[in-house]
Amino acid sequence: MKLAFLVLAAVCAAGNVSGMSTCKTLDVQMVRKKRIEAIRSQILSKLRLAKEPEAEQSGDEEEIPTTLLSLYNSTKEMLREQRRVETDIATEQEEEEYFAKVLHKFNMTAKNDTGTTKASKTIPMFFNISEIRESVGDYRLLTSAELRMLIRKPVIAFSQRVELYQGLGSPSYLASRFVTNQSKDKWLSFDVTETLQSWLKDNKDEEEFQLRLFCECGQTDVDSTFSFSISGIESGRGDTGVMQMRTKQPPYILTMSIPQNSSSHLTSRKKRSTDPKDTCTAQTETCCVRNLYIDFRKDLGWKWIHKPTGYNANYCMGSCTYIWNAENKYSQILALYKHHNPGASAQPCCVPQTLEPLPILYYVGRQHKVEQLSNMIVKSCKCS
Repeated sequence: MKLAFLVLAAVCAAGNVSGMSTCKTLDVQMVRKKRIEAIRSQILSKLRLAKEPEAEQSGDEEEIPTTLLSLYNSTKEMLREQRRVETDIATEQEEEEYFAKVLHKFNMTAKNDTGTTKASKTIPMFFNISEIRESVGDYRLLTSAELRMLIRKPVIAFSQRVELYQGLGSPSYLASRFVTNQSKDKWLSFDVTETLQSWLKDNKDEEEFQLRLFCECGQTDVDSTFSFSISGIESGRGDTGVMQMRTKQPPYILTMSIPQNSSSHLTSRKKRSTDPKDTCTAQTETCCVRNLYIDFRKDLGWKWIHKPTGYNANYCMGSCTYIWNAENKYSQILALYKHHNPGASAQPCCVPQTLEPLPILYYVGRQHKVEQLSNMIVKSCKCS
């Protein structure tokens, strides 16, 4: 065991990354043939069929009910929309995860008329959007924003529900929270990422959040006032209120964003992410998606799948770079490693990374069905 570990460590430390994978290279036609047979078995297995339906049961000439055609077309449209949304989300997540994040803290603006008391039913919180815009930059660089406020002196029988609103004039509802006596000296937080992104798009210099008491129709006045205070705006007007904001922590927005100097890289990464970069060309030797169209009738001899008539199944093939170069592959170490680990691979191989489902409309006897087969279409590959 110790020897095998030392051998593996030596392999991992050997050479640089310019060499190519030594995974066994297969004949392209053989790979295609095996892929087609694998798809045959895969479809039958996913449909829970022990064998393909007999030709006389195919119902090839049967008229397909309009409702089933509509269901099939709707399923295709839904998958198309999901792919578009998932691509956008994956691209954004890739960018957000790739770059280091910058943290900023923006305190509520000290306004002379901001002071409030427990008798108030609304607590306004103003923020300097110009300052945030200058620090964060483009709204697309903002990855998260959280509004935080410290609860003080709660005197609540059970719990008190508060609601957060955004904007001046006619505020819109964002979220609600419950405050109890156990909330004393604890932070009340709200996710305001989308709100702040929309504010950064506009050209306003200042915006406002409002914390309001929840009020039901016909409710008595028992809970018509705040039964707690918020640090930094507990009470006081004019200079007294400003002084409290300077000595105590007022509500603030904590942001996380991609550095502004990364914006050009962000744009270029977005452009690259939409390209079919994994698809092979005739000259490609490295790991990539190889095109493979399956015609159900010609390739599989099936007439019982009515729609689609075929699909782009694709497959992965190509070499993978690894830790040694062509000049020095430490052949003795590799031989020893393979001797102690005959079932393991000393280098990565080209395998599917992203797969998509395939909806089909098919017959079993004279019964028509629409089902979605998972993981049938290879969209991208990786070395693993």
